[in-house]
Amino acid sequence: MDRLVGSVVREVSPDEYVVLLFSGQELRVKFYDNRIAVSEREVVDTARLYAVKSGRHALVGAEDMSDHGIESAARDLRAAIESSPEVRRPPLPPPSKYDHNGDFDGGAVDADAVSIVEAGISSALSSGARRVAGVLELGLVDVSIRTSSGVDQADRRSYALLNVRAFVDDDASGQGVSVSTTPRRLDPHRAGSSAAEIARIASKPCRIEPGEYDVILAPISAADLMQHVGAAASAYSVSSGFSFLEGRLGSRVAPEWLSVVDHGQIVDGVGSRTFDDEGVPTRTNPIIGNGVLRTYLHNTVTAAEFGSTTTGNAGLVEPGPWNLEVSPGDSSPEEMIREVRRGIMVTSNWYTRFQNYRIGDYSTLPRDASPVIEGGEVKCSARGIRVSSNVPRDLENIVMASKERQWIKWWEVEIPVLTPYIMVRNMGVTSAF
Repeated sequence: MDRLVGSVVREVSPDEYVVLLFSGQELRVKFYDNRIAVSEREVVDTARLYAVKSGRHALVGAEDMSDHGIESAARDLRAAIESSPEVRRPPLPPPSKYDHNGDFDGGAVDADAVSIVEAGISSALSSGARRVAGVLELGLVDVSIRTSSGVDQADRRSYALLNVRAFVDDDASGQGVSVSTTPRRLDPHRAGSSAAEIARIASKPCRIEPGEYDVILAPISAADLMQHVGAAASAYSVSSGFSFLEGRLGSRVAPEWLSVVDHGQIVDGVGSRTFDDEGVPTRTNPIIGNGVLRTYLHNTVTAAEFGSTTTGNAGLVEPGPWNLEVSPGDSSPEEMIREVRRGIMVTSNWYTRFQNYRIGDYSTLPRDASPVIEGGEVKCSARGIRVSSNVPRDLENIVMASKERQWIKWWEVEIPVLTPYIMVRNMGVTSAF
């Protein structure tokens, strides 16, 4: 950290600066065809350098922590500042009181990864899978910050992510995940058995006609929907014209019983941080409370623009959520299925793309099993479909949610989300071809 700060000060002579250093260790175990294929251990240091000089400001990243790499990044920062327009911003915040919630496992990367993976594989095979693949990621992250306003803090976090893919045949697959801040709380048995159960349903394919259906979003798919709600709550997205939540503060956007909360720190929230990228303590921010849009997420710049205060969600450029929690309902997944007269369940999805961010129109591809539900019973699994819908309409059309909830994070869901199963009325389903 001293070398980074010294290089920025010498090269730029800034009026203000922020230096963030991320030191990560990760053990990654990949498995394929019912066995471990490779185990990789990686140590990575990266940094973000931000500086303001004469009203001009810039941000650069650095991946080479050698003396040469640091000096090169500082020169890049100076050049970026010199080519930037003059934009006045509020001063960086001073130091504050910081409280770590204690959710950290210093032994995460030294856990018995083989036993965790073997438990996931064994559970999937005993539940009917013929072939199992996936990845286990165990990691530690040290985050340090130093600012010209006097903030000098460090944070330690850990994570454990298990993704299991089960196959009954070449065209019938299922996905199960388990997410925690410690390997001790992973549930590989549930991840494996869930993946296999979904794959078994996918082995009974059928075609359905395009139209509007009642759709039950299982946690993996519900998390994808809700992460976009969290992203749209960023004041930067609102200001840039990329948010379907623009102009809706204080308005009802969801049923009265539904809440979506961003937590700077929460147990098993693998996105948790003690402080944000400006050195402001993170906190809990209700985005949607009892169906009403309560707040946008701010850093100090967007807060000044909106006449508000920072919510501890910086992003030096773009504020965003840390961990999202969706309120539970009072049903079981089985009860939700019995309520569906004509619909489907989306167990997982990928390649969500927005046709219009401001309106919220999007499409996404269901993968693995998409159980077709008729008269409250699962009949088969829809194949070759695409969901084409609108996020604000989906929020308003949520009618049920399960009591049980699950943490979700994988490469399609970048923001950790604790979510129940969710039922949405009248979602559009079209052909994927």
